[in-house]
Parts: sequence; C-alpha cells; structure tokens
Amino acid sequence: MNKSIWLLLLIILLPLGCDDTTEEIANAQNKVDIFLLDINPILFQAMLKMQAEITLADKKIHQLYELKGMFPGQRDMIDKSIKQWQNLRKNLHSTFTNISNKVEGAYVAYKIDEIQGRKKFSIIAEALLKEANTVLDNAETTKSLIGTL
Repeated sequence: MNKSIWLLLLIILLPLGCDDTTEEIANAQNKVDIFLLDINPILFQAMLKMQAEITLADKKIHQLYELKGMFPGQRDMIDKSIKQWQNLRKNLHSTFTNISNKVEGAYVAYKIDEIQGRKKFSIIAEALLKEANTVLDNAETTKSLIGTL
C-alpha cells in the first residue's frame, strides 16, 4: 500500500511544470485516482498493475524490434513474437481505457450526488474489478505462453 501512496504522490507532483490545460487535466485525473484509491483500493491496485503490464509489453516489443534489426533472417519468428506482445498490449490498453472511462463516469456521478454516486460506484467497481482481474489473468497466461515459445 505504501508503494501506491508514493506512486500517487509522484503522479500528483509531476504536472507542476505543465501549462494550464495540461495541469487542469492532470489535476482532474489526480482527483479520480484519489477517489478510486479511497473507494476501491483493490481496483486501484489492479489499474496500476495493468499500467505496469502495458509498460512491460512496450519494453518487450521494443526489444524484439531491436532483435529483428540485428537478425533480419529471423524475421518470421520475431514477427510472431512481436504480434503476440502487440495483441497483449492492445488488450490491456483497451481494457485499461474502458475501465478508466467508467471510473471517471462514476466519479462524476459521485460528485453530482455523493450518496447516489457511492451506491452506483460500488456496483460499477465490482464489475470493473472483475474485468481488470480477467485481463490481468489473461496477460499472465499469454506471457507464460510467449515465454515457452
């Protein structure tokens, strides 16, 4: 939990040098993140894990492109791995974006009417957590399959 708090503080403090529009967007996102951390810390952790998995997929894709440059004769084998990582990343990113949009909507509903929003969000959060856990489980399975090839 301490890592989450430090990460959240880092996210909050990063936009200090940004222009007004970027700062407003970052502040709005920070409010949504704090809301999610407060209301459903498990979903917040799942979202952080999805971000980490997306970053890992980006890193692996980059490494595979470098490998492809060094060994152009192995293009077919490397392209297969690149496609697997790209599909994993696409799935993670799509789910992350979908969940983020729903959390943002729940935050807005919460701010409009805190009592109704809190009840609505608890229902939404349960479904979102299930969706996040499913995609993370699929990512683990896909990564293990990629590792065995």
